[in-house]
Amino acid sequence: MKFGEKLRCQRLRMGYTQEQLSGMLSLSKRTVEGYEAGQFYPKKREVYDRLSEIFGLERNYFLTEDEDALPDAATEVQRVLRQVRALYSGGSLSPRDEDELASALMDAYFIARRRREGGKTGV
Repeated sequence: MKFGEKLRCQRLRMGYTQEQLSGMLSLSKRTVEGYEAGQFYPKKREVYDRLSEIFGLERNYFLTEDEDALPDAATEVQRVLRQVRALYSGGSLSPRDEDELASALMDAYFIARRRREGGKTGV
């Protein structure tokens, strides 16, 4: 998968418009459109760093081409935790609550994986 495809997929997954993403990156909407269309790539490493922060992914995810593997489970758990924190506008989760949420997400991940592989869930 190419950079532009990855960027578009992640933007849509998070529910952002090109305009919203361009604002978060301090770039023009036209620049984001060009990235997604594969017309050009970011010239500055800071853009890749910012993308990794926005989407909760490793920077290398955007730097490597032809790799369409999904981020690992731990990365996804961190991304979900960031989104849950955003739900508590002005508030935050306690470290204990974060641990319990992360544990529940990992449990759900492994249950889904076992189901996909045809194994028993124990539930």
